[in-house]
Amino acid sequence: MSKEGRYARQTLIPGWNQKKLNKSTVIIVGVGAIGSYVSTILASSGVKNLILIDFDTIEISNLNRQLLFRDGDIGKSKSEIAAMRLSELNPDINITFHHKKMQDLSISIYKKADVIIACLDTFIGRRWINSLAVKINKPLILGGMFAFLGDVQVVLPKKTACFDCQPLVAERELAQACTPFGEEREKDREEKEDEAKLPSVATLSAIIGGIMAQEALKLLLEIGKPIKNYLFYDGLHNATTIIELVRRKKDCPTCGELYELEQVEFVVNKDNTVKELLIQLGLQFGLESPDIMIKGKILPHDSKIQELGIKNNMKVFVMDKNLASPIKLKLKIE
Repeated sequence: MSKEGRYARQTLIPGWNQKKLNKSTVIIVGVGAIGSYVSTILASSGVKNLILIDFDTIEISNLNRQLLFRDGDIGKSKSEIAAMRLSELNPDINITFHHKKMQDLSISIYKKADVIIACLDTFIGRRWINSLAVKINKPLILGGMFAFLGDVQVVLPKKTACFDCQPLVAERELAQACTPFGEEREKDREEKEDEAKLPSVATLSAIIGGIMAQEALKLLLEIGKPIKNYLFYDGLHNATTIIELVRRKKDCPTCGELYELEQVEFVVNKDNTVKELLIQLGLQFGLESPDIMIKGKILPHDSKIQELGIKNNMKVFVMDKNLASPIKLKLKIE
């Protein structure tokens, strides 16, 4: 029997430092198709602490590309079963799971991470985790796929374009879930019948998941160069394109310097209702169902601006389920 250790071959790589991985913590949000491969690679590589977040349950359509699950797992928690299988794969690491929506977890959990990896299949989910990662200044790796097409983005807060300010975000109609929702997600959705399903294949799950895990290892080990910061992969033509997104958008609602300094004015007609203002904000910032809070109170939608005693340069907070933290604005009344 070989006396080589579990990590003997990877420690032969120049610049590899297994001690760094032995002290590292990675959060993986979504352990479905891509997340299964990401978590398997990082567990095998010896990342000491893996935190899995997924509130979905296992469906039969998951089994052809979500390698951690079996027929007997149908109906069970993805995060719990994934944690069990990964523990069997490498009993030397610590794996915790949260069968909850990522929005329901304490921010203190996310602050433990050295890297956050988002393997999410909705546009709304990616926007939310992006805004959280920027808020707590944690490196974020995002990935997605559509049939034989895949993409990976590395977000280094305050250094690179984030998901909201980069110009390559997919159209909303392309950001639907790629599989039928499990029982928990079905309960959470208002519209069940109209949910479009994206085509997906196991090979892309493995390729994109492998690239994302590799980017995470590079960040943890501080070796090589991270993607700067968007990679597009075309599996049908075996073509890879890396697009360097050098500039952050100054007026990005998530990481832009203007919002950080709270210097942005938003022009408001005093005769408009709050509802009309919310429509403007939704169009401006791509929000789903925004609300406005002033001095700790949510403004009623049917009230007129002039009736609420709002004054010029008054600070307001715009909240939305797409964002982990509010957008800060100063209103200019006309």
